[in-house]
Amino acid sequence: MGKKNEINQVNIEVKIAELELELVKLKIEQVAEEAFLQGVEYGKQQHKWPPLLTNSDLKEIFQCSRSVVHRLKNISGFPNFSYIQGRYPRDEVFKWIKNNSI
Repeated sequence: MGKKNEINQVNIEVKIAELELELVKLKIEQVAEEAFLQGVEYGKQQHKWPPLLTNSDLKEIFQCSRSVVHRLKNISGFPNFSYIQGRYPRDEVFKWIKNNSI
C-alpha cells in the first residue's frame, strides 16, 4: 500500500505543477494582451495628429491657452520645423513632452 500512496502523491504533485504552469501561461497571456492594448491606444493617440503640428494642435495637446502655447514654443529646446513658421514635428514634440515631464 505504501508504494501506491507514493505513486498517488507523485501524480498529485505533477497535476499541481501542471495547473500552476497553466496559471502562469494564462497570466502571461493576460499581461501580454493588456500591454498590446496599451500600445495600440498609445499609437492611436500619438498618430492621430498630423506629422507637423500647428499652434492650434499644441493648444489642444497641452490643453492650454494660446498665450501658454506662445510661451511654450519659445522655450529653448522646444522642437520646431525651421522651413515653415508655426509648425512643429509631432514625434519630436511628444518626445520633448516625455523628456521634460516629471
